[in-house]
Amino acid sequence: MVLDNEIFEQALTLFHRYSLQNDCLFEKMTELGILPKDRDPGLSVFDIGAGQGHLPDLIRPHVGKLILLEPNRRCVDVLSKRFEHIYPCPWNAEALERVRTDHPGGFDLVTMSHMLYHFQGIDDIHEKIMLSLSSVNAGGNLVIAVNQPSAPTSKAGVRFQMEEGRLDEFRTNHDLLDIVNDSGFFSELSDQGFDVSIYPLDTPLKGVSDREELVMLFRMPLLNPLSDSPCDLRKIDGFISDFIDSQFPDLCYPATIPSMDNMICFCNRGTCNER
Repeated sequence: MVLDNEIFEQALTLFHRYSLQNDCLFEKMTELGILPKDRDPGLSVFDIGAGQGHLPDLIRPHVGKLILLEPNRRCVDVLSKRFEHIYPCPWNAEALERVRTDHPGGFDLVTMSHMLYHFQGIDDIHEKIMLSLSSVNAGGNLVIAVNQPSAPTSKAGVRFQMEEGRLDEFRTNHDLLDIVNDSGFFSELSDQGFDVSIYPLDTPLKGVSDREELVMLFRMPLLNPLSDSPCDLRKIDGFISDFIDSQFPDLCYPATIPSMDNMICFCNRGTCNER
């Protein structure tokens, strides 16, 4: 059967219930001064790939303007109940022009948390990063979050895509893990006026209540809501069960699953000292 978005959303909701990804990313941005500890009404933020709004919920009390972009229609339905300014479309050159027209002043912070997996290979990822950088104000930052290669959700997703012959998705995620986490991938960008820094983040899945919920949340990296690939839940859940047994043979519940992300920060070095 074709993926039912409710299945993906259920997995995504469970993942965010137990994952510390967004909390750790927000705390690191605050620690580095990218976000203020108190509200700055003059600060503008553009979150690309807002999902269900977990990161925007953390950011909103600290900024004056928050604009979201999200291509998944069902996620847009969730976001629209809590946020006013949402672009319900993919991130591409056309979307950039719409955003520039509506917000010609640009943004002090652009965020892309775990969005790169949905693009089509390294060239497309590079292009989308360049589009994002063009939205950053003088002295502003682009912050990207990605899994480290050791993250169990990444390992499960890449292995499943390879076994299922979903080669386009496999190549994108394999290349992302092997290349994007390497600072050398960004050397060209540093020549264009940006300093690039990579910060490791400890982002465990904490306190998962039982095996059933662990299997369900692990569906998230195996499913792509923007893909036409068939969705065979019996096969997916069988793969996940085998993966959990092989990676965590002595797991006790409530369980904490170790995981690491990288936060990649681009700062316009020519103007960083202006703020």
